Amino acid sequence: MVDGAEHLTVSINGSLMHPQPTGLSRYGVELCSCLLRSLPKAKIYTKLKELEDLFPEQVVSRGPKFKHPANLASNLKRLLWLQTGMRFNLHLQKPRLNFAPIAEGIIYSPVPQIITIHDLLPLYDPDFMPRWKMYYSKILPNILKNHCRKIICVSEFTKVELLKYFPEINENLIKVIHPGFNPLSFQHSREFNSTEKFGFNDYFLLVGEGRPYKNLELVPKALSVYAGNSILAICGRIPDDEKTRIQEIANEVGVGSRLRWLGYVSDEDLGLLYRNSKAFIFPSRYEGFGLPLLEAMSFGTPILSSNAASLPEVGGNVPIYFDPSDPIDLSHKMELLDQDQTLVEKMRAAGFHRVKLFTWEESARKHIDLFIDVLS
Repeated sequence: MVDGAEHLTVSINGSLMHPQPTGLSRYGVELCSCLLRSLPKAKIYTKLKELEDLFPEQVVSRGPKFKHPANLASNLKRLLWLQTGMRFNLHLQKPRLNFAPIAEGIIYSPVPQIITIHDLLPLYDPDFMPRWKMYYSKILPNILKNHCRKIICVSEFTKVELLKYFPEINENLIKVIHPGFNPLSFQHSREFNSTEKFGFNDYFLLVGEGRPYKNLELVPKALSVYAGNSILAICGRIPDDEKTRIQEIANEVGVGSRLRWLGYVSDEDLGLLYRNSKAFIFPSRYEGFGLPLLEAMSFGTPILSSNAASLPEVGGNVPIYFDPSDPIDLSHKMELLDQDQTLVEKMRAAGFHRVKLFTWEESARKHIDLFIDVLS
């Protein structure tokens, strides 16, 4: 435990957490679990039963229950509660600090406030997230400049993005703290192979939501040029229209029958898919961090990654990188794995080593150090 942490009263905004965590919710659950263990006087505002069961004395079950996927009404309800109900609770409880593991803060917070920026996606691609454009372009910069003691960025890339869009923000306010990774949630009760569980074994793996910047359509195009016969397993919540669009692209280039749509899978099954795949492919054009890279590394899975955004910062020298606009480049990298088994084994070993650099315990320690520094 960090010196002084046992007496630190912190209020945590856990309003975005939900029972099937992906992305921001997974980050919040993992980080806040570590924080609550280290900060016995901290309170988290959430209705997530998982945390209520683990920390019954520290969970404050108030505010709207988050439903995934969110819609305009649920987001407005949550943001309104933050400015009213959460603010009122801070007045009553008088914690020394308010912390948000997401990019949502209180205007004129009654206590010192720290919020977290994961990415600037609504500004990078405003057509994809039109509902959030106003918040990110008008409200968020006001909160960051005038109502925060510190701003946490999850990567150096996100820090650069933040200063690019809001150059008026004082760089000294920004602290980069990488997320961690928890391998325990991916453990299966017994060993399976992919054929036994899913009916296939020679496959590349795609993981993620069907959003335009995820660039999923690049991979069927690369698969059509790739000299091998491997299939493509795709898991994650992908809207029907996006799934249809990608399937049509795959049909047009002649590999439609080689796609396997798995939908949302449990952490245990995701671990099985990583472990048995020929490689994990991450074609994204924009990521604030890129947690799936660490997931793949933890299973010794070879990684083919886009060279865009934060991915080289997270992946280091472990992945083979490709141009996310060039399916030919990706297909060549796919074939390279077939041709060089020594390279594959080196990638596995490098991944096992690098993922150990990212732990939630270390991330939580750096957060607590920052909390204490802000209040000193």
